[in-house]
Amino acid sequence: MMTLERRVWAVTLGALLIFVAYEIVKTVLFPHISIINSHVITVIVVAVMTFFVSRYALDRYSQALVEIQRQTAITEETNRLLAGVLATMREAVIIVDSQMRIALYNEAAARVFNLPAADAGTPGARKSETALSRGEFLSAESSNVEPAHSYRLTDATRDPAINSAFKQALEERARFELRVEIAERERRSFQLNVAPLGSDLAVGVFFDITQLEKLERVRREFFANLSHELRTPLTAMLACSETLLAGAINDTKDRNRFLKALHKHAERMNDLISDISDLSAIESGQVKLSLEPVRLDRLVAEVIATLDSRRTDSNISFTTSISDSLFVLADRRRLEQILYNLIDNAMKFNRPGGLVNLTAETEDGDVMISVADTGIGIAASDLPRVFERLYRGDKSRSSKTEGTGLGLAIVKHLVRAHGGEVSVTSDLGRGSRFTFTIPASAQVAESVGQR
Repeated sequence: MMTLERRVWAVTLGALLIFVAYEIVKTVLFPHISIINSHVITVIVVAVMTFFVSRYALDRYSQALVEIQRQTAITEETNRLLAGVLATMREAVIIVDSQMRIALYNEAAARVFNLPAADAGTPGARKSETALSRGEFLSAESSNVEPAHSYRLTDATRDPAINSAFKQALEERARFELRVEIAERERRSFQLNVAPLGSDLAVGVFFDITQLEKLERVRREFFANLSHELRTPLTAMLACSETLLAGAINDTKDRNRFLKALHKHAERMNDLISDISDLSAIESGQVKLSLEPVRLDRLVAEVIATLDSRRTDSNISFTTSISDSLFVLADRRRLEQILYNLIDNAMKFNRPGGLVNLTAETEDGDVMISVADTGIGIAASDLPRVFERLYRGDKSRSSKTEGTGLGLAIVKHLVRAHGGEVSVTSDLGRGSRFTFTIPASAQVAESVGQR
């Protein structure tokens, strides 16, 4: 715009110089011309010069207007694309100016910092359409305009680390990275990257790392628990083998006792390794399900009979409430594995003379299967984590019961592989109830036969 003004002024000045030269020439060459004729000729010359100067100015302004319209269209398209990108980002983005006022934020930032969602994706300073048409979106020149709805960074968060990072980025024109925690309904962790933007703006991107930190914690706990689970049978096996090598191998009675202990703990290690391998295959999607109609009541009866025969010292009683016409669409072997783990846990963590109750009912095309016991129950703080690998809430309880600690994790993944969900409710000291869903089958008993 300044270039255009200079050109118009230059042309006007040139026209003025030409007019002055014309007057000098006219006076020198035609000294005796009448005043009327002189004025007529002067008016004609001025009109012609004015026409050409005006024509030149209008042409240039027309070109400038076309360029402004083109730049406005580009700016509007850029703003639209920017708003679309910000709206689809899962990361919270906040842009602040040199006065620590929020110039722009997206919907994710509105959720994290409780900012008005209606203002997300729009400039903090509500400029006029004229200003926007001049391409002043987030421009430094208009930062002194008082916005209709402006928010300072301190309105969004009082965290001194966040405010300090933005302030340093603005003052030092450097990038900063830090980890911050923001407490809403639950505490969440973020990796904050702050960088200068333009001459007097700074942008901060908040990457939510809460889930990553949780997974890292679970991974550390898994390996800690795994080493503990392996150390227990290994210690017993080393003790038995050292005793045998020390001379007990010559005593028939002690030898048999220690060999049985060695075999028992070797079996426990083998079960643990087998379950780890099985769980790894399930989680990686390598397990392929062979779905078929399965008569539920018969499969439950077979699992109960198997467990009852293996636990000869158990005095747990069973009750079932499952229709003989109820069929599920499942992989028979994997469904048997699900039921085996749940019923086995219900027996292990039950009280002497306790009861295990199994029920099944259809609901919205699925079959809801429940395994309830009258055992010691699970603490409320442990309920969200019972399906984690090797997680044991009650350490004293885990030391009194055998098992790999992977059964419920396997159950969770196998149920989800069938398209269902598993949940647990418990009353500490009174028992627990595990419930999972699995697709129902329209197959009827007559067409399946005596499976």
